[in-house]
Amino acid sequence: MKAPLLRSAIEIPIIETRSFVQDGVQQSSEVREIALEAVIDEFLLKLGQSNAHVLGVVIQVLTRGKVRVDFRDYNLRLEMAPGVNCMERSEAVAVFDDYIKRHKNPDGDRSADVTQKIMVQAPRVSLPKAGQR
Repeated sequence: MKAPLLRSAIEIPIIETRSFVQDGVQQSSEVREIALEAVIDEFLLKLGQSNAHVLGVVIQVLTRGKVRVDFRDYNLRLEMAPGVNCMERSEAVAVFDDYIKRHKNPDGDRSADVTQKIMVQAPRVSLPKAGQR
């Protein structure tokens, strides 16, 4: 049974704390309030449209209220804004599904129409010349 959509990703405020790390030591941090939709946009771009990873982050923040994601140069702590209640897993999935449906390319995914040429060449093997070992 599909859960009803109570709010869309644009309506869900998230507190993002971005901590910059250099040589394993936290250098600085920034805190801002953004819509969950902006978080999803950034993660889909950064993770190469890998919906499974993004879905995991979205479900964690919506059902548990917070999640931490580590990147090479910085860490993100995402948490629900004060006054926003956590959801059931089915509701969180509905929010993500709604986001995907609203951002789907109206012309469909045309990436399969493009033929890409990839050439792989084996390295040259130099055989020893007669009389050489």
